[in-house]
Amino acid sequence: MSKLQEMRQAAGLTQVQLATAVGITKGVLCHYEQGTRNLDGAKVETLAKLAIACKCTIPEILEEEALGDLLEKAMKKPRR
Repeated sequence: MSKLQEMRQAAGLTQVQLATAVGITKGVLCHYEQGTRNLDGAKVETLAKLAIACKCTIPEILEEEALGDLLEKAMKKPRR
């Protein structure tokens, strides 16, 4: 079970409810939960919406590898 799935269930949400709240399809959410689509590739806005809907923080929904990848990408982007 993925961390995202754990957080969703802890929040008492179905996949449809969470997908609707975030503005993604249930299929995309399923892929995130199954790990066939990486959350580290998701927009920060999507991650924030997932965390808000699940009443948790972004690191709580990301697997350790995904969190490391996301942070690495953020550090490489030049500031404006």
